[in-house]
Amino acid sequence: METVGGRSLRRRWVLFSLVLGTVVAATTVPASAGGQPGPVTLSMYCSGPGPNGTVAAGQTDTCGVDLTGGTLQAGSEVVLMQPSPAATTFSCSPSGQRAPCSFPVSTTMLHGFLGTETIHFAPDGPSQGGGAPLTQGAEACTPTCHSVSLRIDGPGAVVGTPFRPRFLPAAPYAYKICSGPNQDGTVSETQVDTCRIYTTGLGGQFVQGDIVTIARVSPVEATTVTCGDSPVTDTGARRPGEVTTTCDYRFATSVSGSGVFIGTEVLAIPNTVVPGAAIVQEATFCPAPQPAPQPSSCASSPVAVSGAGATVVDEIPPTFSSVPPDMTVDATGPADTVVQYPAPTATDNAPGAVSISCSPASGSSFAVGDTTVTCTATDVSGNSATAGFRVTVQNTFDSLCRVTRLEVTNGGVAHSLCVKLEGAADAVASGDTAAATGKLGAYVNEVEAQSGKSLTDQEAQDLEGLGQLLMP
Repeated sequence: METVGGRSLRRRWVLFSLVLGTVVAATTVPASAGGQPGPVTLSMYCSGPGPNGTVAAGQTDTCGVDLTGGTLQAGSEVVLMQPSPAATTFSCSPSGQRAPCSFPVSTTMLHGFLGTETIHFAPDGPSQGGGAPLTQGAEACTPTCHSVSLRIDGPGAVVGTPFRPRFLPAAPYAYKICSGPNQDGTVSETQVDTCRIYTTGLGGQFVQGDIVTIARVSPVEATTVTCGDSPVTDTGARRPGEVTTTCDYRFATSVSGSGVFIGTEVLAIPNTVVPGAAIVQEATFCPAPQPAPQPSSCASSPVAVSGAGATVVDEIPPTFSSVPPDMTVDATGPADTVVQYPAPTATDNAPGAVSISCSPASGSSFAVGDTTVTCTATDVSGNSATAGFRVTVQNTFDSLCRVTRLEVTNGGVAHSLCVKLEGAADAVASGDTAAATGKLGAYVNEVEAQSGKSLTDQEAQDLEGLGQLLMP
């Protein structure tokens, strides 16, 4: 089956002939040889190379010819006469014997496709304004020729009309389904939202050269970092890595129907976007360029965004920018060494303050040994992150001597106490446990004697306790 402009040349009459063939055959009187062929009628559908199938002077029109009424006996021939506006050439396929354009009838026909006519119009014909209708005479020859009715339609039925009104696609033209990189498909600040764009199928079809532009409306801080093609579109020239707020999708072929994949768009959401902000897009449709005076106006309408990435959420926890390093301090008591450490800091991807709490808090009392400090940073959306460091409260002969010198107000007493600690350290080093115990016992007794004198009662109690912890 042949086609013209994508349409079947047998488009209308095949079914009609199947349904009504018996009735028409019964009522049509076959022409005798050399007689009148009966009420024969023809239909011709023409489509040219111009926009939407139009044709102009100097161009070639392609027309499919059908027998739409009457009967043509085998051996008949249909002849098409010189068309108007003037043509430089015109021909038929399949070609009959009668020049310059005729269709042979090899078997008796009751409705059906005869063939294709090709008309090349003269270059000095109508080229603008309202154009001129294509007219052409036709005859049926059996073999005597008689004039028959010929109806011409299609976008090529008017020569010189620069455009044929389109049934344009209707708003909103497209819709998007977006998803972000979070585990549940949502998108947060500092992330990118990946969207697939589809046609809505409303209105007429898109044709080659039509452009749908998807533009960011809000959040105003969001930018488009990627525009990806589909099998039916071409985004055109675009520098790699270019950041814009729009994607242009130019149709490379005709497209109709809902849910046809147009392309992809990747939106970057900066950290200035407030959680809960809806992603709003706008589609602008611009029809393919048309010759004057074809109107070529662009219309816009919001594009619906669905999916988990349609709204910006905050699922990203804060990030610690500074955490105190592990630290070691000298014990000032068995369980009440006060430790001060610098406050950690944290940043977040979303606007708003980040609160930080640590346990044990700075300024708390730490026991002798290792203690892990755990810090928690929480953003305004309730996302939290933790970090930790170790505080070691050491109690050695050397550390206890340093603490003793700091707390004992009498220098001579402090020196005496440290001498005892040094003796105990030497005894431990040599493996003399009894001597070490004796030296530490002397230290504890002297500290107790200084309680209320060169030491406060609490200081004396703490130093005694630390001395006891060093007993072998």
